[in-house]
Amino acid sequence: MRIMLVISLLTATLISGCGYTLQGRSDLPFDNISLGAIDNSTVEPKLQDRMSRLLAETLMEFGVDVRPLAANRIEGTISHFDLVPVSEKSLTAIEYQITVVGDFKLVDVKTQKSQPLLGISSPFITYFRSSGTLVSVLAQKEAATESALKDLSRELVRRMIYKQPAKAAITDVKKGEQKIEPQTIPAGK
Repeated sequence: MRIMLVISLLTATLISGCGYTLQGRSDLPFDNISLGAIDNSTVEPKLQDRMSRLLAETLMEFGVDVRPLAANRIEGTISHFDLVPVSEKSLTAIEYQITVVGDFKLVDVKTQKSQPLLGISSPFITYFRSSGTLVSVLAQKEAATESALKDLSRELVRRMIYKQPAKAAITDVKKGEQKIEPQTIPAGK
């Protein structure tokens, strides 16, 4: 019994002394939220529908109810979707990287004041390997896109809950400028 008390006190001391805090549902900045329009300014079809679904799932995972008449609303735009081949074999791409970036805002429904959350992207790099038929490449691309959007929705919810400051918006590449892409090296060299 004494050992359990000492262990409990040590654990509480360590947790409170290292900067970490335990967050509960009562610590959330809001307990419900509504989803506004999520636009897709990329050429990849249906990203907005998938993002809305995944964002609702993520909010519920974090303990926030999604209701149509909530005091706060999330709106946004998926601004970038890049699919870049990163390795190849026999002049055929076999590994791809997916990057998804969005600009969102948290809107107070009553006052119409908004808090920008710009340049949200996944903290993880999403890759997928594929070889074989075009159907299998497309299937793996869809699964990887789903994973990238899920990571994006988790990052967005994390930023809202922990009230991290907004970043500057990512600007489009201007005509004449080139994107820096990873160098591909043929397999076997």
